[in-house]
Amino acid sequence: MQVVIREYSLRDFNDVLEIDKEAFNPRNPSFDMFVYLTCCNDLLVADIGGKVVGYVVTMDVDRLTGKIVSIAVRKEFRGMGIGEALLRRAIERLRAKGKTRIALEVRVSNKAAQELYKKLGFRVINTIPNYYSDGEDAYYMVLSFSGQ
Repeated sequence: MQVVIREYSLRDFNDVLEIDKEAFNPRNPSFDMFVYLTCCNDLLVADIGGKVVGYVVTMDVDRLTGKIVSIAVRKEFRGMGIGEALLRRAIERLRAKGKTRIALEVRVSNKAAQELYKKLGFRVINTIPNYYSDGEDAYYMVLSFSGQ
């Protein structure tokens, strides 16, 4: 099974939206969010044999800071290193753009994601109370390069 990390294209839109819905909010698909994200940010997908199985969205916060906006992998493909591959590629791309910091928010309850982020060098900087619509807190995590 070969995973190809590639640029998002418009033909991937429904797959990405389906993955987002499965991962984050099955009752309320975030169609408007993805219209915005796919037009205005950087989106990569993980493709296995022509099937999109994951995605990562990044954006520029400012000249030196990038942000991981969203990352998700289809349930049946989790635990195979696809999320890590997506995240590594996103980090590489942000570094290539001159970013010295990459930030993200993650649910306090999402231990699997936190472990992945820590594995790649992210550190918890702060807790954001009531960050999510259901009232759950988020950890604000940052990856810094070159001692920045």
